[in-house]
Amino acid sequence: MNSKDVFHHIVNTFCSMDIKFVILHSYQQLPEKIDSDIDIAIKIDRIDTAIHLLDSLLQGTGWRIIQFWRHEYYAADCVISNDDEFLQVDFCIHYERNGRILIPIDELITGRKKYNNFYIPSSIIEFSYILIKKILKKGFSERSKLQLNSLWLEMTLHEKELVKRSMQRFLSVESMESILKAIDQKNYNKLSMELLRNELLHKSWNLKSNVHYVFFDLLRKIERIIHPTGMFLVLMGVDGAGKTTIANELIPKYQPAFRRVRHYHSRVRVLNDLSRIGKGNTPIDVSKPHGKTFKAGKLLSFLKFGYYFMDYMIGNLIITKAKIQSSLVLVERYYYDYYIDKLRYNINLPTGFLKFFSRFMKKPDLIFILTGDSQILFDRKHEIKIEEIDEQKKKLEELFHDNDRALFIDTTVNSMSDCVNQMLAACNETMRGRRRW
Repeated sequence: MNSKDVFHHIVNTFCSMDIKFVILHSYQQLPEKIDSDIDIAIKIDRIDTAIHLLDSLLQGTGWRIIQFWRHEYYAADCVISNDDEFLQVDFCIHYERNGRILIPIDELITGRKKYNNFYIPSSIIEFSYILIKKILKKGFSERSKLQLNSLWLEMTLHEKELVKRSMQRFLSVESMESILKAIDQKNYNKLSMELLRNELLHKSWNLKSNVHYVFFDLLRKIERIIHPTGMFLVLMGVDGAGKTTIANELIPKYQPAFRRVRHYHSRVRVLNDLSRIGKGNTPIDVSKPHGKTFKAGKLLSFLKFGYYFMDYMIGNLIITKAKIQSSLVLVERYYYDYYIDKLRYNINLPTGFLKFFSRFMKKPDLIFILTGDSQILFDRKHEIKIEEIDEQKKKLEELFHDNDRALFIDTTVNSMSDCVNQMLAACNETMRGRRRW
């Protein structure tokens, strides 16, 4: 099944099971074009029940949930994949923000309309939902402006009055009139989004919901720390193996599964490279990594190592935070390269010493070792000799052959797309395996 097929399968199954639902917005081109999250309000008892329902109905389709995260008590995001494509399905059983149930599910599905083979909200509900959401985000996107204007123009006078009455729960008559004036005139510049947001939050506040949300949000954050929804990947391999090429292929394909992507070379690099200090933006020649005329001694190597080790420690914190925030962190080479290719870094220290300090490094979720025929690798890039390529391949094999987080991929036999697909399948399996279902 491709993304279009699995979308039809999900909504058709909901309909056949008589589960009431609506796709809240950005549905106009579904499923021909899926360029954003699919936000579904679903009438079901619990949000975890919705997650399990989605996981069960995907059985036999080739798709599955690879990760999910709760962002409200009544809402969760699910990322589904067939190891080639990705979709993000965002469920809510009430429209809730900051612990406030702003639009209950019974209201969200009232007057719902059939659109193709799925359901969408009534114009009144869709208008209110988009307006509340954008006020809370303190800004209107161009798409949301067009949606609000189109919905408002299509409404009857009676529907417009119902919208005004309904919105009195959140905003004063004066505030609502100023918003409607901005929509009519297609000029949102005079609206104070900060004041509108504060007013909406103030009018929708209640003590019970607020206390409940504080405790839930604390538990949610603890859960995210214990079970981070991001991923930390490392790409290893000799020159010519295709690390950068594959990284550039992998990132756009895997981006929909995460909130953001961070791509680094060797380390996070909070501290500048020593070779760049005092040289400003002057390019550094990296075409001959083993051609350095100056060879560092033991003392200088130790000082260099201490400087970079401190940078790795700072990087540990940054990577940990990124994983908690549902980010993909991809590092080429990483710390392991210090004892695979010491000449590149001009560090004259014992391999045992370097390996000892590897225990302080943040451990990747997966390590992809790109390898292949030495002659082909040499022909791709003439930076190091074939003998050195053979030596580095041997070191990589010795270091990672029994590491259950490591996957060897031959880039001289497999195409780039095949290599990326192998990596995606391994990542998806790892993500799904680390969550409780």
